[in-house]
Amino acid sequence: MLRHDWHWAGGGHVDPDAELFVGRTRESERLRYCAGKVREGDSWLAVIEGEAGIGKSALVRRFAASLDDFTVLRAIGDPSEADLPYGVIGQLSRHVDRAVLQEFPLLAEGPSAETNPHVVGGQLLLLLGALQESGNPVAVVVDDVQWADRLSVQTLGFVLRRLWADRILTILVTRPEKDGDPLERLLRSSERTVKIDLGGLGGAEIAQLVEALIEGRLAPGLADRLHAYTRGHPLYVRTVLSEIPADVLRDGGLERWPVPRSLQVGIRAQLDRLPQESRELLEAMAVLDAQVPLSAAGRLADLQDPARALGPALAAGLALWWPKEPQSPVAVVHALQRDTIYDSLTPERRRSLHAGAAELVGTAAGWAHRVAAAATTDARLADELDRSGTEEAAGGRNAVAATRLLWASSLSADRADRERRLLTACAQSLLTMQPGWAANLRQQVEDCSPGPLRDCVLGALDMMAGRFATAEAHLTQAWQEAMSLQNPGWVAVLAGTFLTHITLWRGRGAETVEIARRTLTVGDLDPATTDFTRAALATGRLWHEGPRAALLDLAHLPVQGTAAPNHHLDTLATRGVLRLFLGELSAARADLQVVVQRDQQGAGSKFGPLTLSLLSVVHYVAGDWDESKSTAERALAVASSQDQLAGEAPAGFAAVCVRAGRGEWDVAQRHLVDLARIAQSLGSAAEIVYSSLAAATVAQARADHTAMLRSLRPLLDGTSFRLLHKPFWLWQQSLLVEALTGTGQVDAAAVALRELRAAYDDDGYPGVVIAGLGGRLAEAQGRPYDALAIYEEAVAADEDTAPLYRAVVEQAYGRLLLATGSASRRHAAVWLHQAHGRFSALRAAPYVRRCEADLSASGLTAIEHDPSRLPALTERELSVAHVIASGRTNQEAAAELYVSQKTVEYHLSHIYAKLGISSRRQLAEALRSP
Repeated sequence: MLRHDWHWAGGGHVDPDAELFVGRTRESERLRYCAGKVREGDSWLAVIEGEAGIGKSALVRRFAASLDDFTVLRAIGDPSEADLPYGVIGQLSRHVDRAVLQEFPLLAEGPSAETNPHVVGGQLLLLLGALQESGNPVAVVVDDVQWADRLSVQTLGFVLRRLWADRILTILVTRPEKDGDPLERLLRSSERTVKIDLGGLGGAEIAQLVEALIEGRLAPGLADRLHAYTRGHPLYVRTVLSEIPADVLRDGGLERWPVPRSLQVGIRAQLDRLPQESRELLEAMAVLDAQVPLSAAGRLADLQDPARALGPALAAGLALWWPKEPQSPVAVVHALQRDTIYDSLTPERRRSLHAGAAELVGTAAGWAHRVAAAATTDARLADELDRSGTEEAAGGRNAVAATRLLWASSLSADRADRERRLLTACAQSLLTMQPGWAANLRQQVEDCSPGPLRDCVLGALDMMAGRFATAEAHLTQAWQEAMSLQNPGWVAVLAGTFLTHITLWRGRGAETVEIARRTLTVGDLDPATTDFTRAALATGRLWHEGPRAALLDLAHLPVQGTAAPNHHLDTLATRGVLRLFLGELSAARADLQVVVQRDQQGAGSKFGPLTLSLLSVVHYVAGDWDESKSTAERALAVASSQDQLAGEAPAGFAAVCVRAGRGEWDVAQRHLVDLARIAQSLGSAAEIVYSSLAAATVAQARADHTAMLRSLRPLLDGTSFRLLHKPFWLWQQSLLVEALTGTGQVDAAAVALRELRAAYDDDGYPGVVIAGLGGRLAEAQGRPYDALAIYEEAVAADEDTAPLYRAVVEQAYGRLLLATGSASRRHAAVWLHQAHGRFSALRAAPYVRRCEADLSASGLTAIEHDPSRLPALTERELSVAHVIASGRTNQEAAAELYVSQKTVEYHLSHIYAKLGISSRRQLAEALRSP
């Protein structure tokens, strides 16, 4: 007799005595090691990879049942829900008590598709922190990650990067996939990772499994033969054994295995031996394809006593049952078994069950069952799906809209309707900025009748595949053709939106302005699309005419950024960027901080990483270098979570600035390598600007003028020293003047400086930069007393918004006073010491060393400043310290930093201990001290 004791017991936990489990000793030990490290205070990621049916889920169920001291959150990826935005995150949230979950509205209500993954990740981090307040660590278990929706995967990646001081064990279960990029990104998201490649059971383990299943002694050598035959695949072993009489297994009379040997055939043989009512129940469960109440499965199978029918299915190892949970849910054990059961259904039986299932499940899930129940084309159902897809698209749920429109296309008899729905489905899918299944439908798209929508879809597909030339040709054709119609409609808006991406990437501002302007004339654009198009128009103007002209396109914004509504965040972020480029630091910071704060609350700006990146640059110029590093680190994490290389370039540039200024050459160089790779990969103007500007900033900190000029070469027109691009023009031009002066090309430097002065309108920090450059050029031209006059005027100005640049001028002034004998050593020393103090406060090591060299060469000694205690703090501690010192509560600080409250508390305790303080007031004083 073959024994089967395979079921789950109540509460969703495995009863180790109920589910037969053998082997996996080494794998279980590695998981226990991870859990032990988490109990000690670390976060760990365990990734379990193996082919279907190899026992991954059984291993995780068994292990999760042992985590009595953990709070366990579970989810499972489902191919039918791969386009459901944040579906896996929603499953994890459902394991949390509603009273706790209500504190995190995005998770409680379910985030919309337009919510950025880092925003959802921020709330999930806060939730994980709240769950740890009980003193218990947390385990996050996600099975079948290969089927998880894209937004959930991006959110998990972001969360894993931000687990700084939490006790979180994350277990991800997946199959080996050809396209392993999402999994690889997740693996790189954690500093502490274990990967477990799950293969077949060993010979001894197979013998143990067989002995547990067969009553009586097994024939000698049979277990070894079975192991060789099945390669240790546990589901295959159980299926094969179910076909062979127990007495044959005991007496050794089996000379060869039953043929044909396939897992599917074995499962079908198991089904054939079940009572009719058990088969019907399993068929209903396979069609429902989810964990469902036993009563619902029985009702679909039209059974009077579904519990009686369940018994043989459990005994055969084909069903799972949670009898102690509400509604007593059931499910098919494994996807392979479910697929085999489903494939065995006749077309008529399948349609009948799907039609019945549509009446049992909710409206959203019912669509798939209604489509599966359709015997042929169905114009009425196709129309309903079309309307539903259109409504989902209007709500920003593009992936869901795409699926419903694709179903509508498959049910359409009329060719025009079929093609329109197919193309619209592809367009909605592409609006997620991921090619997904739309790329696999390219041949069908090409077979559609010519028209602007077809060209738009082909152009978007080419754009996402990196074929920019053909993408631009298709999109231009689509946009021009749609705009020529009396009512251009949404196709013109879609084509125009994609086309502005390309023209901006190429740095062609004038074309972007024209496309965006004409797109806005289409009318009836929703507020978010209108604002995004306005932002594109202003950005195009920036590239073409510069930031001052671009500001005129944003006149609709209120003077105070805090008064801007959420549907104006894209243009508000753009205004902040323009103000940075103009040198208006306070105004830039105000606008960008509003966008960042609203973004953290889920408002959904499309410029998340860019906003953070350029806010970091504002902090850098303003002298808030620790704040700049912290913000740049967040920008890198947000950009990585979105899987978009383009978003990583500004974050990488921001990360370089302070690293260069403090002489952290190794870290800065790693960022430069990444930026060069991105620029080479994308080949777009924006990425070239960020890469070149970052390299020039590092060379500037090294005082290597030859390297500065070399770094700026990609930004020059090739025939002269004229910059090609307007963004960051003031910054780029100032670096160019310095590089030309430092390499002895004083005539070219003078021309560049005149252009810089002409563009400057006496507002913001660039005044002190220009003064420093003017003095330096005058010195290089042999006019030291003109240089002294320039420096003297600059240091007399009451302008202290850019301490690095002011200190550079003060150092140059003091050095020249000594060199010319124009003032007493004491007076000259005042300026050198003042510069040294500013550099020291910034911890700008290369600048400090050069200033000390000037002092030493003049026979002076640097004034010893009170040593700062801040270098004793780690970067993460500094990030926490600055946010707490600004008056935030622990919860507010956690939200701003995208970490858990536990992380803030952990680092705050270390900060207090290292600085010898005990209050937030003392912390603020410590941060203000030099």
